[in-house]
Amino acid sequence: MNPTTEQIAKLGRARAPAAEYWILRLVDERRESLSVRQDIVQPPGTRLSRGAFVTVVDGGGIGYAATGDLSGSGIGTAFERAREWARLTAGRHLLRADEVARCSRTGTYTHPLTTPWTALSPGDRVDLVRRACRSLKVSDRIVDWSAWLTGRRVDTLFISSDGAHIGQTFHLIDPGLRAVANAGSQTQIRTGGGARGARQGGIEQLEGLGFDSDGRQIAEEALALLEAPECPEAVTELLLMPSQMALQIHESIGHPLELDRILGDERNYAGTSFVSQDMIGSYRYGSPLLNVTFDPRLPGEAASYGFDDEGTPAERV
Repeated sequence: MNPTTEQIAKLGRARAPAAEYWILRLVDERRESLSVRQDIVQPPGTRLSRGAFVTVVDGGGIGYAATGDLSGSGIGTAFERAREWARLTAGRHLLRADEVARCSRTGTYTHPLTTPWTALSPGDRVDLVRRACRSLKVSDRIVDWSAWLTGRRVDTLFISSDGAHIGQTFHLIDPGLRAVANAGSQTQIRTGGGARGARQGGIEQLEGLGFDSDGRQIAEEALALLEAPECPEAVTELLLMPSQMALQIHESIGHPLELDRILGDERNYAGTSFVSQDMIGSYRYGSPLLNVTFDPRLPGEAASYGFDDEGTPAERV
């Protein structure tokens, strides 16, 4: 049998280095996926993933390492690698080692479940997805149609040299519907039923996401797009629906506010950031009409949690 996260954490404590501060974060994830395309059940998928992430603060430096070897020697090797990086990076970090938040908290978090993923048999789950898929075929002009459903359970355990011990369990449901409409050279795609909108909870979340009720509407919207006129060029007001608004917030606000990007430690195809440290807390982002709030305490959100990856309790920002 695989060792539990608590057993692995015990091995980690025994192999932890003599350093100013260290963190061991364990993640154990199980994912099961089902999909039906054009009323044909596709091969199901199951993915199991377990690993450890370690941080070591020592000698003025910060080092990181990760491993899938969760034996005592495997975790010990990861700790040694992180400590070596801490020594190599001493004095070269944009974020000083003494600025690293230290955690000594203890706690637990899990989202309440009404109907767990495991409450349905594999056959019942397949039937659920098949019904949702079948509802999309409302016209011969719907040339491709599919439905999918993924259930995930993620268990994490966070411990530190300061005595932190935080265990969290996340149950996520990730469904979606897709209709492709075609007329001549015109092809349009419409998605919904929870697509790109995973929720924490169990099967009960599907009703609110419209997984088993919105198929006809999604397909009819795809058909309507075939007949829709081209959008005219104009300076006008634009109403963004939630899925596009989420992407807009992610790109225009999320990336520029990443601290490693602000500090210049992260430069990729998305670029750096126009935000500087002195702007935080005083700069107005957008017009006075714009108000963006992040609250990981809200029930059901995919990003909800009790503590973040550094052990900081969830709070509204």
